[in-house]
Amino acid sequence: MEDRIIINGVWYVRETQPEETKEIVLTESIASLYETDDYVWKAIRFYKDDGETLYDGFDIEFIDKRIEPWKEEYWDHISWFKGVLEDNPDSMKDAVESMCSDGIKDFKLFLNKLKDKGWF
Repeated sequence: MEDRIIINGVWYVRETQPEETKEIVLTESIASLYETDDYVWKAIRFYKDDGETLYDGFDIEFIDKRIEPWKEEYWDHISWFKGVLEDNPDSMKDAVESMCSDGIKDFKLFLNKLKDKGWF
């Protein structure tokens, strides 16, 4: 009987407030993932607000599993991705800081797959 109270001989019942409904807007995406024993690359493309058209660019979530705790980075520079594919010295300098030579080869394979899919 916690929802009732008597005041001066009159019973009152607690009113319940309607729950607030909060409208949320989701951002939809598609992803492609490639994993080796040493690394994970997860490329993500986001849909525009219409839910049907994809943005031109994409992001890559990179995980280096060679060390504990795993090192995570987020890359979103399309020109850098293209530079890695073309062995651009500036792009390769950054790639060497994050990956070993076999990792860079695997990353290039991944980027070529994304290129074949029309991601850039």
